[in-house]
Amino acid sequence: MKLFVDCKKAGHLCDKVQYKDASLFEKLSVVVHNMVCKHCSDYSERNLRLTKLINDPKCKKMPEDCKKRIQQELDRELAKDQNK
Repeated sequence: MKLFVDCKKAGHLCDKVQYKDASLFEKLSVVVHNMVCKHCSDYSERNLRLTKLINDPKCKKMPEDCKKRIQQELDRELAKDQNK
């Protein structure tokens, strides 16, 4: 595996790092890439902020009954489209 990776690979590795699924070498590859690539560095920062927001205990999650109602409405609309 190469230490210097392209942006596409760096984005994938960044996601693995966020989900704690990256090896030490992959983490190092992301750090090295982000040192030279502003776009990927910005992506990594946004990804980290999003992860922190989602894991924040103050983050309100949608109740299960709302999820079921939305799913039923989506299914109903999809069925209408298929019958056309």
